[in-house]
Amino acid sequence: MVQSGDWYVVRTRAGQQQKAVQEMQEKGIEAYCPTMRRETRHHQTKKWIMREFPLFTGYAFAPLTPWDFATLRDIRNVVSVLGDADGNPAPVSWSVIEQIKDAQERGDFDVLRPPVRRLKAGDSVQIKDGPLSGHYAAVTNVVGRRAIKAFVEMFGSLREVEIALESIRRVA
Repeated sequence: MVQSGDWYVVRTRAGQQQKAVQEMQEKGIEAYCPTMRRETRHHQTKKWIMREFPLFTGYAFAPLTPWDFATLRDIRNVVSVLGDADGNPAPVSWSVIEQIKDAQERGDFDVLRPPVRRLKAGDSVQIKDGPLSGHYAAVTNVVGRRAIKAFVEMFGSLREVEIALESIRRVA
């Protein structure tokens, strides 16, 4: 995997990002199409379904060398490489790609069903975001439908804090 240098935004045919990525890889060009997961309820069975969608519909990223640009012209599902006002390909720093990959791995782009609302005093939760991200907490009280109160260890002692339900996940 290329870990430094510039990557480029490759425009693909609508809805064909994954095919374009596969075709580029077959031609020896590394490619990356960031995705997000979305959980929805099936309208008939009412079961929860997890599906993956492209984060940037119609686009993928690739680290390109000068001879790769000619190769891209022969790839069926690649339309073009994004460029500046003069038509020159506009590079994207590896650090930006790395940030997108890290965010994808953390699930920052995912749209998942809301946390289980049946939390009760004594349940253990992990805080997913905010200044207490990664900390574990013990639920002391449920505050309406949108938040809980929980004990979190901070500064060497237990503190009771209010946390939004979307910022936690239940742990065993």
